[in-house]
Parts: sequence; C-alpha cells; structure tokens
Amino acid sequence: MMDGELGEDLLTEVLVRLPHKSLARFQCVSTTWRALISGDYLRRRLPLITSGVLFHDGPPRPGKQAYTYACASPSSSAQDGVEDRGGSGVEEADMGFFPCHATSSIIDGCNGLLLYYAAPAAFHVVNPTTRRWAALPAPRQRTLLSVLAFDPCASPHYKVVCFARWLPRGACVEVFDSESGAWRERELDFGIDTDAMSATMHCSGAAIHVLAYSGHVVRIDLAGTGMACAVTALPAPVSYRARAGHCRGRLRYASSDGARLSLWELRDAEGSQSQWALKHELGVRDLVSCDASGTCQSNKTFLFMAFHPEKEVVYLWTPGKLVAFDLEQRRVVGESVFGSDREGAQLIQIWLFPFSRHLASCLA
Repeated sequence: MMDGELGEDLLTEVLVRLPHKSLARFQCVSTTWRALISGDYLRRRLPLITSGVLFHDGPPRPGKQAYTYACASPSSSAQDGVEDRGGSGVEEADMGFFPCHATSSIIDGCNGLLLYYAAPAAFHVVNPTTRRWAALPAPRQRTLLSVLAFDPCASPHYKVVCFARWLPRGACVEVFDSESGAWRERELDFGIDTDAMSATMHCSGAAIHVLAYSGHVVRIDLAGTGMACAVTALPAPVSYRARAGHCRGRLRYASSDGARLSLWELRDAEGSQSQWALKHELGVRDLVSCDASGTCQSNKTFLFMAFHPEKEVVYLWTPGKLVAFDLEQRRVVGESVFGSDREGAQLIQIWLFPFSRHLASCLA
C-alpha cells in the first residue's frame, strides 16, 4: 500500500507504534515518510529512549565483557522511557553487528551513541539505533580520560574529548569533531585545582559539566574555539552519590547523605545573580513500601541516576532495577529491570533521550 493511500494522520499512527530502529530505517522509504519521521509532531508522540551501561561483577563468563550496553526493548510500551510498574522493558543490546565489539571496550556513551576503545589508540563511535559505526583517526597523544558528547536534538555531529595531560589547574586535551573529521589540541583552565575534579560528568547541549570535590561544578564549553570553563559553587558537598543533570532547560544537582536525597535547581544560570533553589527532598519512606504498622524496608538502597529532561521525574537505581519516581505525585510510577540482582549487575549511567532525525542520521 502506498503512503498516499494511507493519509498522513493514519500513517503517523502506524509509525508511532514502531520500534525506534525501524523508524530509523523507514526514513528511506519515501520523502513523505522521511518528513513525518523527522518532524517534531512524531517525536513528541514517541516515548523517551531509555539506555544505559551495565557493569557485571558477578561470576565471570566466557565472552562476557565487563561493561555492556542495555536499551529499551522494542516490544516495551514504555511511558516516558520507563515501563509501567511490573514491566521489564530493558534488555542487553545485541552489539554483534559491530566487528570490534569483542576486542574493544565501552568507555563512555552519550544519548544513544557509544564510545569504544582498544589499545593502543583505536577509537570507534557506534550508533546502536542505526547499527552503524565510525572509526576515528588516532589522536596524537596518549589518552588518560575520554568523554563522548552528543546532543541528538541539536545536531547529528558529536565530539570526543581526550584528556592527554593534567596541569595544576587545567588540562591539555585533544578534541575530535565529527563534522570536520579531525582532532584539534586545546589547553583548558578549569579555574580550580585539578586534584579537586571528579570523574562525574554530565553532557548537555554544547557543554560538559564536571562535579568537583571542592563543592563546585565546572562547565566546559565545547562550542567555542577556546573551550572556556566556568565555575559555579554547589549548594551541598560532592560525594560519589552526587549527580548533575538538566530538567526543563535548567541545570540541576542531586546530593545524598545516604538517608535523604536533595534536589537543587540553578536559577538565572547565565546572569550575575545565579543561585541554587531546593526543589525537592526524598527520604526512604518516599521510595519504599511500608506495612500497616508503618514499618518500612529500611534495608533498601537507592542511588540517584538521572533527571527526566522535561518532567518532574527522577530515576533511581536499586539492585537489578531502575525506578522512576514522580516528584509531584510523590510515588513510584515505573520500574524497569536491568540485569538481575543474582548476577550482581550494577548500572553505571543512563540516558533518556527522544528519537530524532539527528539520532537517525548520525553515522547513517
């Protein structure tokens, strides 16, 4: 049946029910299908894609890598990136299409793309949605830390930032831009001592936000040629549980003392009067079920993972399970299984991002 016989409204209803990987391929059917799939209307109708990197610390198995990539199941009926309560919806992705999968390791990921590395200097960027990949030219210097930056809502192009040498208050880096296909060298000035910088990073738009144990967040601008850094004081100490993220276009910060989770939002980030506002606080009783006597499962552990990009929803990790908690309704609204507690699977990082024409076009 031709797309003209269906009509755009009916065709849209068909497309919105397809798996994201099928949508990426079906852009090639006709100009009408490409226009519909690339349009904002269809994107707003689709649930967010949920994906993450798993670390398995259970018994070693032949051919099992330390880090694996998991994503939303094509058959899931996820709402805003997380299954309804009781649903599984998330499964380990089949990366067999990438020929270097078995000989290299996932070292980073960002909004649907994965960064693979194999010694001594072989980098690949892989798009599991389109099942395509690109080999990067080798950087000139030895790499100490590598970060992938990709915003599928803004551009099909990505950047890879390789930290080659640490300076007392900065670093020498090489940056690969997929648009130019070349590396360029830069020297960063963090504005604070390098020893205070943590490895907890968050990519949004054209910037990397790095948490610092000195109680700051450092914003590294990837859009400008100079890669300027800006330092902002945080409202609470930085620990291994702390995370940064964006919700409704504003930078947010999550801090936890193990018993309570505090969520802050930066107001007037670009102005001279920027300040943090406490948005929400959560305790164990908010996150676990209690019996009739009021006794709660206090042995449950939760680790903050991410903010929903558009709604007052946060994502928390409890062994074997990703939980979505609605901050306005004050209740758990979704659960997804990543691995299993028996396997000892741990979730390192997750991404929640919309299907977009840039995601489908990247490495296509």
